[in-house]
Amino acid sequence: MGDRPSGEYQLFNLRLPVETLSRLHRYRDYLNQTQPGIDANVSMAARMLLFRALDQVEEEMGIRKKAKAGLHDLVRGKK
Repeated sequence: MGDRPSGEYQLFNLRLPVETLSRLHRYRDYLNQTQPGIDANVSMAARMLLFRALDQVEEEMGIRKKAKAGLHDLVRGKK
């Protein structure tokens, strides 16, 4: 697992429709075009979208959020 502490991330598998995977690939491409140097992969793009969605839903639910994970934190988790 590279230089990451083993408890920092946990593998989570799920099945997605083919169109959703295509959308994730498009978002990955968008990130790489608009954020030069991060070299995003599809997993990173999915993680970023999931964090954004959870932040939005938790805000709607009135749950106090912890400090947001920044782009740097998401990139750091990459192998």
